[in-house]
Amino acid sequence: MLLFIICFLVLIGLAGVFSYALVAPRSQLLGRTLVRCDPESPKIAVTFDDGPGEATPLILDLLKQAGIRATFFLCGQNVDRLPELASRIAAEGHEIGNHTYSHPYLAWKTPGKIAWEIRRAQDVIEHRTGRRPKLFRPPYGVRWFGLFPILSSQNLTAVMWSVSGVDWRLPATRIADRVIGKAEPGSIILLHDGVPPGEAGDRKQTAEALEKIIPALRTRYQLVPVSELF
Repeated sequence: MLLFIICFLVLIGLAGVFSYALVAPRSQLLGRTLVRCDPESPKIAVTFDDGPGEATPLILDLLKQAGIRATFFLCGQNVDRLPELASRIAAEGHEIGNHTYSHPYLAWKTPGKIAWEIRRAQDVIEHRTGRRPKLFRPPYGVRWFGLFPILSSQNLTAVMWSVSGVDWRLPATRIADRVIGKAEPGSIILLHDGVPPGEAGDRKQTAEALEKIIPALRTRYQLVPVSELF
């Protein structure tokens, strides 16, 4: 009985480590991942995933009015669908990252499938924006075995986040309060300007939340693209 309990506890511990390695934003177990910069820094980065999407123009307008540059992790399939918005993101000086082509869960995917998703997105984004991304964010924040050698081969650096707005399910007021309340020096903030390819929804609540987030954060921090944090 004691041996069974010990084995059970070991399995639970291993499962916890496995889960942490794959999905915890701060995990470095599978490879180097940017999460937050120097906590003494006066800078933070606002990032957007899953775009471009129908809310992207509203978000770009707000950023332009405030004179702020952000980082957009684009899905290649959405870039193919809305190439003019991808071009506008680049033209207005924002940083562009790779968020795969079709936004799959990378867990249990073969290295070949992961490589195809990343390379396809690289090619599409470069074709539409004239820029080849240097940063990568995994869909749903899930990393997998074999991912980091592929990123290295494409000269990509993995980026997660230290503050999530949970804007895919919260109303605008709660998104804003969450981001403003949790932001700290050196933070990388996760928001969304689009939805994954093939999924329904919109991000108008994110744009609405930004109207409160931007002025609140600018009183405390300098808002910059991710690459300027490190």
